[in-house]
Amino acid sequence: MRTLICALVAFVSTLFRSRLALQLENVALRHQLTVYQRTTQRPRINPGDRILWSWLSHRWSGWRNALVIVQTRTVIGWQRKRFRDHWAKL
Repeated sequence: MRTLICALVAFVSTLFRSRLALQLENVALRHQLTVYQRTTQRPRINPGDRILWSWLSHRWSGWRNALVIVQTRTVIGWQRKRFRDHWAKL
């Protein structure tokens, strides 16, 4: 039920955004999907990905809301996992 309500709120919010903002969000989300599909364990960000996100950050004010791949908690989670794995080997 909560998922349905979130989807409905997201749909209603799209009614008030510009077409360009929606298209840029679509590009950002599709890009993230392709990054996830080409990797197995952890997304690998290559220079082309960085160029795209740099361009998006300059052209689109809502780019941070669509960024899911690398957030602070994601990086912290990776570091904690590396730390645990390192000490588990000893």
